[in-house]
Amino acid sequence: MSAPIHILWAFSSFALGGPQRRFLTLAAALGPQYRHSVFAMDGNYDAADSAAPTVSLSILSAEIEKGRFISRANIGVMRGLMDAHRPDILATTNWGAIEWFMANRGRAALPHLHFEDGFGPDERPDAQNPKRVWMRRVLFRSRKAQFIAPSHVLNDVYSGVWKVHPRRVSLIPNGVNCAHFSTGHRPVDKNVMIGTVAALRPEKRIDRLIDAFAKARLPTAGLMIVGDGPERSALEAQAARLKLTVHFVGAQDDVAPFLRRMDIFAMSSDTEQMPISLVEAMAAGLPVVATDVGDTLRMVSDGNARLIVTPQDRALATGLRELAESPALRLELGDANAQKARAEYDLAAMVARYDTIFCRMAGRASQIASPQMASVHQTGT
Repeated sequence: MSAPIHILWAFSSFALGGPQRRFLTLAAALGPQYRHSVFAMDGNYDAADSAAPTVSLSILSAEIEKGRFISRANIGVMRGLMDAHRPDILATTNWGAIEWFMANRGRAALPHLHFEDGFGPDERPDAQNPKRVWMRRVLFRSRKAQFIAPSHVLNDVYSGVWKVHPRRVSLIPNGVNCAHFSTGHRPVDKNVMIGTVAALRPEKRIDRLIDAFAKARLPTAGLMIVGDGPERSALEAQAARLKLTVHFVGAQDDVAPFLRRMDIFAMSSDTEQMPISLVEAMAAGLPVVATDVGDTLRMVSDGNARLIVTPQDRALATGLRELAESPALRLELGDANAQKARAEYDLAAMVARYDTIFCRMAGRASQIASPQMASVHQTGT
């Protein structure tokens, strides 16, 4: 039996968020045929606590300089880590790990897979930082690099803005284990629970959702926020000031039980690409009210598309009110969303595509064994 394929993953942070959740799910599904080493540029490894016990995961630590655009010292540290641990593949995520491109140069460069998942509040697809655009164009020419886009929007940005040849980019939507989130029959109750799953960061605009909930004026409804982050205290103060029933339940290793308590899923972000939380909500049979960002409009069922609205609290409020007042519509849209999630966003298809890419890069035959998939579930927020 051949040795496991060894992947060194470089994250800007290994705090629990979308890219980290995808990694944890993927690593669990890939099984013992793979082993993983993780380096976090900011030294935060909180997501490691959510790794499945079956995952072969090593944490790499080293001191690096913070706050510099490009650091020769950092590049030296990265080369030292690659030399010491000798992975088969380098996998990097987003702008925060861009220095790894410079470290992985020369004849001994590793096969390199780079992920872009979206943009923070300081950078949008239609108004990107010019310095970052230039740097990506230069570094993305690396012959060893291939690229992943989880959304059609980012797929277009790769070719149109960063000038990467389309043959080097794979569009792989994020997948979830739909069976884990499936609820079967969903009871209808007059006490409606609206909910969201998100890291409490500025770009998620949970403040907008709270304002929308207030404007919707739903006396028998509650709002549940699953997630944690730097905005939490300000959001709790906002809810108290508005005298609203808002349940802050914090970050959760498994969000499925909380989705089962929701009747409506809401997403209020300024920026997204292909949010895992939205796919999970669809798989759970929830109707969705969300802002029209990234691939959100493409993701939901046709009937639900009219509830993908402009990023304004009043537009969100109108959608929330319509669903809250129509149990039949909630069930109809929720069923359609669940069907679409199973057809287009199931985890098995995503894992199979990544396994094919990793094996090709490492010069191996396919590693994945399908029976593993039955026990895989998503973790965290």
